[in-house]
Amino acid sequence: MSTARTNRFKWAGRGLLVVYTLFVAFPIYWTLNTAFKPLSQIGTFPPTLYPKGFQLDAFVWVLSNSRAIDAILNSLIIASGTTILSVILGALAGYAFSRFSWVDPGGHVSFWLLSTRMFPPVAVVLPIFFIYGQLGLQDTLIGLILLYLTFNLPLTTWLMRDFFDKIPISFEEAAFVDGYSRFQAFRKVIFPLVRPGLVATMMLAWVFAWNEFLFAWIITGNNTSTYTTIIPTLIESNQIQWNNIMAMAAVVATPPTLILIAFRDNIIEGMTLGMTDI
Repeated sequence: MSTARTNRFKWAGRGLLVVYTLFVAFPIYWTLNTAFKPLSQIGTFPPTLYPKGFQLDAFVWVLSNSRAIDAILNSLIIASGTTILSVILGALAGYAFSRFSWVDPGGHVSFWLLSTRMFPPVAVVLPIFFIYGQLGLQDTLIGLILLYLTFNLPLTTWLMRDFFDKIPISFEEAAFVDGYSRFQAFRKVIFPLVRPGLVATMMLAWVFAWNEFLFAWIITGNNTSTYTTIIPTLIESNQIQWNNIMAMAAVVATPPTLILIAFRDNIIEGMTLGMTDI
């Protein structure tokens, strides 16, 4: 292939990447564009591509309104609590499925665990609502943490089992020969190798819990509202407060973005099954 033709393909590829980047970035830009506009400029036609005078009123509302702040804090507590529990329990269950064949000899338990992620949440939300009412768990943080745990645990268990499966059992056998107990072998040999996968699993579980809406809408109330349940209520005098909604969206998108940036190397390594260093 000639050099000129190679250069044409190269520039065509770069052009496609630029177009794709603009396509992906436009919703982010439009979110910020709407958040900085006054409400009177949002419904105009044709829409303006930039605010005519930046206004921070929407962001001030998000960061000063007690209802919005409480909802964001509740989301942080719920997402973090259910992530910690689901990753700890999922790692233990995944290790057991991976290393002890007698735990699940026919694969029925692991398949049943995965099947809980297959049915639509709307099919169980009503029974859960009545059960939580009987148990006194409605409108409580612990109630939503436990509820999210039941849906995150299958995900973390299957992911961690796959990560453990990719680590040769001979590593542990060598540690046993050196006099390590099973716990010591796990802590000093297996855990460092599976840590990128653990971080990736943790991030996925946290994002799923952070963005969940349906169960939060049904189970929570005024005391434990999450940010996902606050956004649909931002209507004033039959007018949707798009600037406040977009400002809220920008604020709540910041924590997962910062976390993903901070742990990007671990997440990439984990999503390749943690085997880049083996």
